[in-house]
Amino acid sequence: MAPSSTRSEPCALELLAARDRRQEALTQALGADHPVALFLSLNIPGREKTPPGAEAFFSWMSSRVKADFPAATDLASSFDALGPYLILGLDGDPQAVKRRCVELETGHPSARLIDLDVYTASGTQIDRASLGLAARRCLVCDRRAVDCIRVRRHGYGEVIARTHELLAPFRA
Repeated sequence: MAPSSTRSEPCALELLAARDRRQEALTQALGADHPVALFLSLNIPGREKTPPGAEAFFSWMSSRVKADFPAATDLASSFDALGPYLILGLDGDPQAVKRRCVELETGHPSARLIDLDVYTASGTQIDRASLGLAARRCLVCDRRAVDCIRVRRHGYGEVIARTHELLAPFRA
C-alpha cells in the first residue's frame, strides 16, 4: 500500500490555476536576458502531486542540476498545487543544455519523476525529438511513456505504486 501524504489532494481548478501561474512565471523568466530558461518541475502521476519523498527528491534533483550548471541564475521558484518548481537562467547553447538535462533525467531511476524543460529566450521549447533523442520511457515498463499513457497499458494502482517505489529512497 502506498503511503499517504498529509497534504490534501488539489482539485482540478487548483491544478489549472497553478499551470497558469507557472506559465506566467516562465514568460517573465524568458525576458531575463538569458539565452536559456530551464524549468524544473515534478512529474508525478495521479491526483497526489507531492507524495512522501517528493519534496526531498525535488531538492536533491535541484542540487544536481545546479551542480551541473554552476553559473545558473535562480529566476523563479515556488510551491503550488502541482508541487515545487524552479526556473533557472543559463548562458549556454539550448541544445547542449537539453542534452545534459536528458542525461540527468535518465541517470538515476527516480529522475524519471522530474521534468527538466529547456526553453530558448524566444520561448521555443527544446525537446528530445528536435535533438533526435528517444522519447521518455514509461514509469512501469521500457516502452515509450506516451504510448503506454495513450493505450492505458498499466493500471492506475500500478503506476502509483511504481511512483512510490521511486520516491522511497527520499523518504525520511
